[in-house]
Amino acid sequence: MFKSALLVAASIVVGAGAVQLLHAAGSPPLYTVAEINVKDRAAYEKELPAVLKVIKDGGGEYLAGGFDKAKLDYGAPAVANRYVIVRYDSTDAYNKTWNGGLKKWVDDIAEKNIAGFRLISVEGVEQK
Repeated sequence: MFKSALLVAASIVVGAGAVQLLHAAGSPPLYTVAEINVKDRAAYEKELPAVLKVIKDGGGEYLAGGFDKAKLDYGAPAVANRYVIVRYDSTDAYNKTWNGGLKKWVDDIAEKNIAGFRLISVEGVEQK
């Protein structure tokens, strides 16, 4: 009886793990575009390593960006001097990163008047 109970418990654990894995595999990636108007570049660069660690620890992959690296191709003038694109495996991964330190960092930088932010998230599409 004990052996059967152990087998059932192990099956439940393995099944729950498989469901989580399948759910994550079925989720599209999420891309964030940060539009940042840096007012104090020296102070911003001093604070930057902390947020890069939060993003990396949350599974974010820094894809593109930096100071004066964006080019306006069409439309209204750009409102920022720094643009950054980060990829997360899922919306859940981004939300965990946002709530796990990224929002606090953004709020702190804005409150210190080092930079202003606009963050946009875009769900990825399946590549065929």
